[in-house]
Amino acid sequence: MSLIKLSLGLAVVGMTVVACGPSEPSSSFPQPSSPRDQGGSHVPLGDPAPSDGAGAEGDFQSCATKTATAEAKPVYLVFMFDRSGSMTANGTPKWTSAKAASRAFFESAESKGVHASISFFPDQDAYSCDASAYRTPNVAMSALPSATLGASLDAQVPDGDTPTRAALGGAIAYAQEVAAGEAQDGKVAVVLVTDGLPDSTCTGNSVAAVKELASTVATTIPTYVIGVGDQLTSLQEIAAGGGTKSAFIVDTISPQQIQQDFLAAINAIRQAAVACDYEIPPPPSGEQLDRDKVNVLFKSQSGADPFAYNPSCSGGTGWRYDEPEAPKRIVLCDASCASVKTGAGEIEVLFGCATRTASLK
Repeated sequence: MSLIKLSLGLAVVGMTVVACGPSEPSSSFPQPSSPRDQGGSHVPLGDPAPSDGAGAEGDFQSCATKTATAEAKPVYLVFMFDRSGSMTANGTPKWTSAKAASRAFFESAESKGVHASISFFPDQDAYSCDASAYRTPNVAMSALPSATLGASLDAQVPDGDTPTRAALGGAIAYAQEVAAGEAQDGKVAVVLVTDGLPDSTCTGNSVAAVKELASTVATTIPTYVIGVGDQLTSLQEIAAGGGTKSAFIVDTISPQQIQQDFLAAINAIRQAAVACDYEIPPPPSGEQLDRDKVNVLFKSQSGADPFAYNPSCSGGTGWRYDEPEAPKRIVLCDASCASVKTGAGEIEVLFGCATRTASLK
C-alpha cells in the first residue's frame, strides 16, 4: 500500500496512489455485463464493504497491491505589493520587515512546489490609475524557492499613494492569463499586500469599488489580503469581496513582530490556497479504473481515519469525484479538507477495495 505524500502545511502536494483490480472493464461505466456484476464479492458503489475487524489499514491490505503516481493541483500566487510612501513614512519599519518576511518565504525550502509572481503599486515611473499599467509583473510567475522575487523587492523605493483598484485590476488580469495558460490544472490566487486605504487621486478608487472588483472573480481567483497596518474594517471588506472571508492583519508594534506576523500570514495563505483535489492517475497497463473500488484515508499518529464517499458533500465531510460519470480527480469535501490541512499526517488514496460510504470508526 502506498501513500500520498501530503506534507500538511505545504502548498503543493505530491501523492502516490494505489491502483489495482482485475483487467476486465469496470461495472461503473457503460460496459457489457461481466461475471462479477452478477454477484460474488463485488460491492456496488454506495454500499460499505464488510470489515475483517483489522481496522482501516487491515481492511485494505489484501486488495491494494499496485502503485501509480499523481499530483495535487499546484498553487500559483500573484503578489501585488504596496510600495507607497506610507510604507516607510516617519521611519516605520513596515517596508523593511515585510520585505524580509517575503524574502524568507520566497527563498525557503518550505515554498517548494509553490509558484509566485510579484508586482508593485504605484508604478515606479508614473502614478497610473489604469489597470493595464499593473498587468505585467516585475517578476513573472516563477517556481519557488527563488531569489528573483526578493531581488525585485530590494530594487523598490517606496513612494507615492495607493491606486489600489487599478493595481488589483492589473493583478486579476495577469492571474486570469496565468489561469488560462500554465496554471490550467492549478489553483490561482491574488495576494494583495497593503498598509492603507485606496487614495482619492484615481476616480472610483474606493474600498467599495475594490471590494466589488475582487468579487467579480472570487469564485475562480480568490483575493487574499495582508494588511500591514490598522485599517482592519476596510481590508476585511476587500478580503470578503475576494472570497477569502477576512484579511490577515500584521501588527506593527516592532520590526520583529511585523516580520513574524507577515510571514505567518503568507504561510496561512499558502495553506489556505491548497486545493484538496487530486488527479486520478492512469491505471496500470491492461487495467481499467473501477470507481466502485476507490478509498481515501487520512493517516496520522493516532491511526488511519477513512473518509466516506459522499458525492454531494452534504455535511461537508468525505470525498467525491469531480465528474461522477467520467472521473478524473478526487476532491475532499470542505470540512475534511480543512481537517487535513490543519492536521499532521498523510493521505492515502487506495484503489482496488470496495468503496466505503460509512466511517469505519
